[in-house]
Amino acid sequence: MAVKIAVANQKGGVGKTTTSICMAQELKFRGKRVLFIDTDSQCNSTKFYEAQIKDAATFVDILCGDEPAADCIQETAKGFIIPSDPLLSDAETMVKVDERRFTHLKRSIRSVEKDFDYIIIDTPPSIGVALKNVLAMADYIVIPVEESGWALDGLMDFAHAIELAQDNNEKLSVAGILTIKAKANTKKSSRMADLASSIAEKLGSTRFETMIRESVACAEALTEYYVPLHEYAPKGNTTLDYREFVNELEARING
Repeated sequence: MAVKIAVANQKGGVGKTTTSICMAQELKFRGKRVLFIDTDSQCNSTKFYEAQIKDAATFVDILCGDEPAADCIQETAKGFIIPSDPLLSDAETMVKVDERRFTHLKRSIRSVEKDFDYIIIDTPPSIGVALKNVLAMADYIVIPVEESGWALDGLMDFAHAIELAQDNNEKLSVAGILTIKAKANTKKSSRMADLASSIAEKLGSTRFETMIRESVACAEALTEYYVPLHEYAPKGNTTLDYREFVNELEARING
């Protein structure tokens, strides 16, 4: 059965999409069969995968119509994806309020779990119906944080949402906190690493030792040229960092 990993943080602009794409592409590069699910109404991952939205079944159809996941999967040059849709911005009012409200994705994905090694989920920057559906089906959460501009209070709110989700999903756990846009060997970097470790402990997890360094090449590859980072800059620092992060992640999962 597929290992289901959500990249999530209720704060926006902390590298969820970059991390989820680089993780999925690195696993695919290693020969793993990977399904990517875009659950963010901004559709940035969907754009990277160059998936179709118009006249196609998307994540919205899973939430609102219980569409089988198999009917929503598209295969592009980047891999397999269930695309998102801008209509997700209205998900709070579109998804029926009943006992199944937060389990649509979990039920839909069951029929295809055996077909993949990993399912990687990019998530929205808010604790709403889309993210709660993800938390109900995921096995692990990777929480990306930046070295600057992220708030302890916000992360603790997210920790509470995780605890509530674990009441109905006993498999769900935090794989770790991943520091991105890191500037190595600075006092600030050291302080942030200590703080990330402290927060991870409160979440019953640990900080990933690997920290992702920022690079112009990463932004160019993913947002301008829609090329996997390991192809665009195979020897770049950020490429090497994400490769080492995936090594660490797999060791934790398989450990």
